[in-house]
Amino acid sequence: MTLLLLSIIGDSEYEDEFENNEVDLDVSANFDEKVESLFSWKEVEGSEAINVLPFSGKVGLKFDASNFKTENDFFKLMFTDEILSILVEETNRYAFDVLNLHGETSDKRNHVSSWKPTNKNEILKFLGLILLMGHIEKDSIQDYWTTNYLVETPFFREVMPRDRFLMILKFLHFSDNSLKESRDSPTYDRLWKIRKIFDNFSRTFKEVYDPTENVSFDKVIIKFKGRIHFKQYIPKKRKQWGLKMYKIADATGYTYDMRVYRGKDKKKTFQHLLLIML
Repeated sequence: MTLLLLSIIGDSEYEDEFENNEVDLDVSANFDEKVESLFSWKEVEGSEAINVLPFSGKVGLKFDASNFKTENDFFKLMFTDEILSILVEETNRYAFDVLNLHGETSDKRNHVSSWKPTNKNEILKFLGLILLMGHIEKDSIQDYWTTNYLVETPFFREVMPRDRFLMILKFLHFSDNSLKESRDSPTYDRLWKIRKIFDNFSRTFKEVYDPTENVSFDKVIIKFKGRIHFKQYIPKKRKQWGLKMYKIADATGYTYDMRVYRGKDKKKTFQHLLLIML
């Protein structure tokens, strides 16, 4: 799902942020050096050793889950009603914006003129099919609805017609385009396309679970080859091209918090240099 969220920001509205296919190179080394400079490390032995207090925190879900009977119960812990409402509202809004802009009969080939507002139940089905596609690999999206008995997977067409799935995928949206700020604005957010839903997930991660005693802070690369300004190239990583994310995870692998690296702000960097010079 993370890939689905982040891929939506690679649409045409972001292409004009690119100049000569420029991308940010890895700046993690500089980041690590700055972090290291904040600490003074010292090895202690014998009487200098500090007695660390035993861990007394609670670990696990923050509520009683004894009534949870299916995987869907846990799935809805993360995909809350608030998140589903955002998906429904913004997807419908974007669909109506497109239809009003281009006319209801301008794209009959893609059946856009037959669009009907979606709802939470349908979005849940859509997400379920997306997750299932990660376990059943096919050559194209259309192949999931094929009737060829050699490779067919009847479940997909039983849940949702192919054309309806493709329409929702076409209009899937997470923000109101009319609220986009100018790139010259000091509060402009390069992640504005998914900011609302991304923050909802980050908050939910903390609300439903208490991490273990041992946690780690690390950066991960989400494979992504679309056109976006803060795409990273890190030669030493197995996934060399993608979006860099910093996250806190506990010993079980649970992500407790996360941040997406959005690239250098060259304007602020230049202003900072001017202040130093003055």
